[in-house]
Parts: sequence; C-alpha cells; structure tokens
Amino acid sequence: MTVPRVQGGRLAALRQMRGDPLGFFTRARRECGVIARLPVPGRLYLVSDPDAIHRGLTATGRDYAKGQGRSRDPDRAGFQPLQRILGQGLLTSAGPLWRRQRRLIQPMFHHARIAQYCEVFADLAERTGAGWRDGEVRDVHADMTELTLAIVARTVFDIDLDAAIVAQIQQWLGANMATARRGANLPLMRYLDLLPLPSTRRWNADRRALDAMIHELIANRRAAAGSGNDLLGLLLEARDADTGEAMPDGQVRDEAVTLLLAGHETTANALAWSLHLLGTHPPAQERLRAELDEVLAGRRPGAADLPRLPYATAVLREAMRLYPPAWVVARRLLTAQEVCGHRLRAGSVLVFSSWVMHRDARWWPEPERFRPERWLEGPSGRPRYAYFPFGGGPRQCIGNAFAEAEGALALATLCRHWRFTPASDAPVSPQPLVTLRPRSGVPMTVHSVNARRATDGGQASGG
Repeated sequence: MTVPRVQGGRLAALRQMRGDPLGFFTRARRECGVIARLPVPGRLYLVSDPDAIHRGLTATGRDYAKGQGRSRDPDRAGFQPLQRILGQGLLTSAGPLWRRQRRLIQPMFHHARIAQYCEVFADLAERTGAGWRDGEVRDVHADMTELTLAIVARTVFDIDLDAAIVAQIQQWLGANMATARRGANLPLMRYLDLLPLPSTRRWNADRRALDAMIHELIANRRAAAGSGNDLLGLLLEARDADTGEAMPDGQVRDEAVTLLLAGHETTANALAWSLHLLGTHPPAQERLRAELDEVLAGRRPGAADLPRLPYATAVLREAMRLYPPAWVVARRLLTAQEVCGHRLRAGSVLVFSSWVMHRDARWWPEPERFRPERWLEGPSGRPRYAYFPFGGGPRQCIGNAFAEAEGALALATLCRHWRFTPASDAPVSPQPLVTLRPRSGVPMTVHSVNARRATDGGQASGG
C-alpha cells in the first residue's frame, strides 16, 4: 500500500513546505492522515501517530538515529545543521561519546541542583521587570531573550549579563540561527562551508572569537583553586566513572555552548508566547495573579513554591502546547520498519511535529483555544506522545526540569508586579526557524500592578 502524498503539484507543495512549514504540515495531516510522504527528494514522511512517535523517540540509538545520512550504524551520528554551532555536544553527538557525556552531565540536572538555581531565576526576572515603566510598550520577546541569556550566563559560566562574552554570545547566536535554518533546508550546506564565501568567513570569525573567550574561561577556571557551583565548574569536575578521566577542553566547550543555546533560545520563546497568551486572555491573567497573591503574599517565589503554583506551570505548559519551542524533530530508520501500517525502507526519515500533534483534536478538545485549566483537570487519557515539547526517549532534553522551573518562576515573578495587554491589534505570528520564534517580536504594554493597586486604594479611601 502506497503512503499518501499531499494533494497538488509537487513543486507547489515543496514551495509551501519551505515557505510555510507549519501550514503545510497541518494540511498534510488533514489530507493524508497519520502518515504522509513529503514532496522532497528521498524518503521523508510526516508521522502524526502517538504510538509511532513513541517508538521512534524511545528506540533512538537502536532502530532509529538522529541526523541526515545513509549509515545504518546506530553509534554514528548523521549530519545535523546545528553541529556547525554546537560541535559534538550532547544535542548532536551519538554512540559511545553521547552515552558517556549523558552519564557525566545528568547529575548536573538533579532536582536538588535545580533548586539551587531557582533563586537565580527569580532574582534575574525581578531585575528585568525593575527596568520597566508603567504604561510603556515593550517587546517582551526581546526582554525574555535577554532574561534567559542572563540566566544561562549566570548558571553556566557564573558571569553577569554585561560581561564581554555575553555580548559575543548574543552576536554569534543572533547571526547564526538563520544559518542553521538554511542548513536544515539545504543538506549540501556542509559542502558550501568549504567555499570562501563572505558569509562563511564571517561565521568562522565569529566562532573563533567566541571559542577563544570560552577557552579563556575554561583555562582561568582550571587555574583557580575551586571550580565553582555553576555548570562550567561541574563540567570541569566531572570524571568518567570507568576511567577517571576529566572532560577534554574541546568537549567542555561543545557542552557549554549546547547548554547556552538550549537554555537560552527555547525558554525565551516559551516565556514570550506565555506573556502573549496571557495578554490576549485577561481572565487567565487574572486567575494567575490571584494564585500569586494567595500563595506568595507579596514575596518573591522560590523553589519551595513551585508545587503551590499549579496554574503558573499550567500556563507555561499550555503555551508550549500551542507554540512548542522545538516544533519538529526527525529520526532516520536504521532498518526497515512498519510505520502506521506501511513498510518503510531503511534510510527513510520520519518527521514528528509537535506543532501538529499538540493541535490534534483527537487529544485536545478545542485545540486552538488557550485553556491552561486543561492541565489541572486530572487524568486525560491522552497518549504520552500527544505532547512532547522536550522530545522523549533517551534523547529527551536533559534540561526539561530546569526549563520548567525557570519558566514558571520567571512567569510568577513578572506577573506578580506587571499586567500585560497587547500593544496593537496586529496578530503575532510564529516563525519556524530552528525554534518557534514570534516573527516580529511580541509588543505588549506593561502596567504596574502596584501602581494600579495604589490608585484603587486611594480612590477607595477618598470615596
């Protein structure tokens, strides 16, 4: 039985897939069902079945692999565009190297360690809001990007936002996310990197400057008496359980940059979408503020408050449902497999889109509606992989608990002091790059809750 294809001409479908992948994948799911062959050279399939996604993600490293390529060796990583930025970090490596690094890094994200960082999350969110003025228009996506960069600068390197390396990171990541997107669309990008193009020379110069700064930080930390409690210090202290060997400096660099990117870009997007959705849904914003007033009674939130702030967590999860930061993942078949009733050859690439799955009406009543309450209603009967903002299986994002704690505490801290309303009637649309960014930022008017309460109190006393 042939896998169904999207209707219409192949060239038109390919144009839509490249120009509007969110709309194209949604149409492919609607027209073709749970599996659709995509109009690109090779064997590329959109898969929208929770059980098939479960198998693909949990069997990565056995029957499935990450990256593009023809190798059937589960220990050999295929080509991935983000390798140009991350090197052989945890997100892009495979085989024995990935297994060793995962084992070394996992303890750094234990819940007790994350609890130690919660004060940093709330403190830096407080400082972000302290720079706002009542009634001004802010691009909260830009603000959340700066906030999350400050958080990873502190937790990864124990440096402040105004450090020279942070400016270099901002320049480098800003310039190269578009390059990574182009690499995802153009598998021959790795060969273009060999040509002396102006863009290639600029990229290489930016990377050399960033690498020099990171290696200087590594050298200074190794020379210091103590390694510190930040993630860089923990990376330097880590020892292989079998050999007792420390992590080489080049590997420390790759893991540090991976943590910077993974902990910076995705959480910034999740927070920006959360504030956008709260601003366009006033009842949800008021319910969140009521929870904050009751639980916090005017103080800053901390790690111990997270279980007592279920609605704040629900807002974040619902925002990641509607606008998943990592909106698509792919796996390559290492052996022939039956997928959704079709026998697919080895080398076939399966695309799993959380954008599509998170809006599937089979699992999500009123799927387009922002309704945080759905996360507080008890068992839903949904399959595990109807929702996978952090991936799943052995390659699930190692920092998922870190990101949820960071996002919920930042949201609680900001909404404790500020109310958000849209600055215009213009829609905020998603831009599917490597992550799902707001295309033109998120302009919001920020209103001081304290100023409003003071005004209301004055009116009451004067009345």
